[in-house]
Amino acid sequence: MECKDIKKLLSPFVDDELRAYDAFTVAEHLEVCSACRREMEVLRRLDERLKTAGRAPVEGVEEFRAHLLALFSPWAWARRWRGVGAAAAVFLFLVVGRQLFSAPADPEVAAFSDALVAEMQQNMTRPFSLAWLDPQSMKDVLHQEGLAHLPNLGPVGFHLEGARVCYPLGQVFVQLVYRNQSEEVSLFVSRRWTRSLSGVSKHEGFTIVPLGIRAVFLVSKESLDNFVDVRQLAEEEVDALTT
Repeated sequence: MECKDIKKLLSPFVDDELRAYDAFTVAEHLEVCSACRREMEVLRRLDERLKTAGRAPVEGVEEFRAHLLALFSPWAWARRWRGVGAAAAVFLFLVVGRQLFSAPADPEVAAFSDALVAEMQQNMTRPFSLAWLDPQSMKDVLHQEGLAHLPNLGPVGFHLEGARVCYPLGQVFVQLVYRNQSEEVSLFVSRRWTRSLSGVSKHEGFTIVPLGIRAVFLVSKESLDNFVDVRQLAEEEVDALTT
C-alpha cells in the first residue's frame, strides 16, 4: 500500500476497527514510514486525551510521600503525631491511598501488564467482536514474526481457538488464544517489542511470564491448575519453532 492508502486507515487502526490482516499491513508500513508513523502518533495521542479527559491524576505524590516519611520518622513520630490531625489522616488514606507508601514501580512494566490483561479480558468478554486471522493469514503473520509453525499446547490440554493482531502499548503483537474446557491461555508474540522483562508478574488475577529470549509472553489466570506444565511446554515450543 502507498502512504495515501495507509493514511485512510490510520483512524480505524488506532481505534482497533480494522480487519486483522489489514491492521497487520498498516503496522508493517508504519515500521518503515516515519511520516505515517508521526501522523498515527498524533491520532493516538488525541485518542488518549479524549479517553482520559476528566480523570486528572493526583499530582505531587512523590513530594508528598517524601514529606510524610520525614514527618513520620521514628525520632519525630511521638512529638509530631498530634500535629498531623485527623484531617490529614483522612486525606492520606481516602484521597491519596496506597500510592503514598507503595514502592515506586517501573511504569512501563506496569502499563504493559495492564495492556496484556486488557487484551485477555476483551477476548473473554467479547470474543465475537474481535477480528480473527484466517488460517493462511495467521500462517503468514507468524512467519513474519519468526515462528515456523503454531506452538502446540495440546499435550497439556489446550487447543488453539484463534489468532488476532492486537496493540498493547501501541506495539503490534499476535495473540494466540488457547482453550481447554473451562480455561484460557494466550501467547503474545512480537519481534518489535525490545524491552527486556524478566520474571513472573501477577496482575489483576492473571500471571504474565516472558518465554525465552524472544518477545513472547504467556498470560493465564493465576488459578490455572497445570500452569507449570503449560509454561514449560510453551517455552519449549517457542524455542523449537523460532526461525
